[in-house]
Amino acid sequence: MLWLVAVTAFVVPLRHALVATHTYVSGYWATVTDGDDLDHFAWKDPRGRTVRGAIQGVPEDGVWDEEGEGTSDITGERVWVSRRGEAHIAESPVEKNMVIGYAGAGAVVAVVLLVLRARHRART
Repeated sequence: MLWLVAVTAFVVPLRHALVATHTYVSGYWATVTDGDDLDHFAWKDPRGRTVRGAIQGVPEDGVWDEEGEGTSDITGERVWVSRRGEAHIAESPVEKNMVIGYAGAGAVVAVVLLVLRARHRART
């Protein structure tokens, strides 16, 4: 029974991580080629075609540079585009899910190994 709990505790976060990894890999990274208008940005897809659309994560009042000046031009910024065509600026929202899933699975393995080690020491 204890092994069933351990396997389940390992499989659930691992599945979470693998689904997130599949989602991440099925998307692609692109560079914004036309970032002047806050509502309609442009980037190239892997086939070289220009894609226009909104980008998630761009503030309504624009992007602030290092000097503290606001601008709406994000030309040259990297975006991650999901398989469904949703673009996200600077990072993929599924990266966090990958980290949580793999860390959770690793933590379960570590706990199981510690328990096995303690049981082995108790026997000897």
